[in-house]
Amino acid sequence: MAGRSDVELLEDLLATENRLLSAYEAALRRGAIGAALGETLRRHESDHARAIERTLADAGSRNPRASVPSADLTAALRSRASFARFAIDLEGRAVAAYAEAAASIGDPKLRQPLGSIMACAAAHVVSLRDSLGERLLVN
Repeated sequence: MAGRSDVELLEDLLATENRLLSAYEAALRRGAIGAALGETLRRHESDHARAIERTLADAGSRNPRASVPSADLTAALRSRASFARFAIDLEGRAVAAYAEAAASIGDPKLRQPLGSIMACAAAHVVSLRDSLGERLLVN
């Protein structure tokens, strides 16, 4: 991510949030996640996406292109366990993306909000692991 503008970094993070939002919406429609957990995670992703969209709008930027749902998502929607594992992977990748962006972002005022969203994504991993009955923290 080094050498990329703040706008480019934020556009990538918005695409990540939109993937997560789409995944949770699809899982809720298909019953592949418990309603309470799914709605909470969907709401968080929606809030994150809106915050990034506002920041991009303030910078006069466009929104990134929409993407087609992956075949992996379609396969993951077959059961709650497979969706939880899929979402854990997505959330883990989001944590990594936010960590890289926070380290690379030029505007220091954006580091704290990016760190807060990153911490939220990490908490999502814990909640999803709990939904599988797995250990919540891994050594």
